[in-house]
Formats: sequence, structure tokens, C-alpha cells
Amino acid sequence: MTTLARIAPDTLRLAPGKALDADAMAALRPTLEWLARSGAPRVVLDLTQVERLDGSGIGAIAFLRKRLLAAGQAMEVVGANGQPLALLRMLGLAAVFGLEEARRPFWSGLFRPLPGHGWSLRA
Repeated sequence: MTTLARIAPDTLRLAPGKALDADAMAALRPTLEWLARSGAPRVVLDLTQVERLDGSGIGAIAFLRKRLLAAGQAMEVVGANGQPLALLRMLGLAAVFGLEEARRPFWSGLFRPLPGHGWSLRA
């Protein structure tokens, strides 16, 4: 069940139900349109209850973010876990939505100097 609540004077929180897929988007579209026009300085999209996310859901999140930012409003995505978080990570969107810090490249942790030896090539 989707809930929409004011959690602070300047913040609205949208918590979608168990799925953000094509079927859910048909029902959720009017709410997203309203949020985009609401004028609330900050919108929190809480994905804690979302168990399934597909391309339609990703598109809806991107649509909402784009519309809010264009209107000078802020959007925060919180609570993603399981399949939704895995998909957002795979698409490189987890860091964009602030769900995790940008990860260091894989190789960055493999090449480090030995303690007391530094990076010098001198023998």
C-alpha cells in the first residue's frame, strides 16, 4: 500500500507498496504528477517496502527527480534494499540517488605500498 505523508513542514514522504513495476506505475502516476507540482521543498522517496523494481519504476523515479530538480525542489531516495538496491547499483544509480557513497575503483585497493617502503622505485 502506497502512503504519502508530510513528515516535516517542508518535507513530503512517499512510500510505495511492494512493487514499482509497470502495473504499479499506472496507479502511482497521478501521485507522482501531484508531487512534482506540490511545491514541497523536499520529497523523500522511501523504498523500504519495495520488493520489486523494474524499468518502469526506474523511469518513474528518474521522472520525479528531474521534475523536482527543475522546480528547485530536492529529492532523497532512502531505504532501498534487496532486488531494488541491486538493480540501482547495477545501473549506477545508487550513488546518484544517495543510497551509497561512490565506490572506489576495484584496482585502487590492490596497489598500495608496503608499510615503510613507499612508492619509490629506487633500490
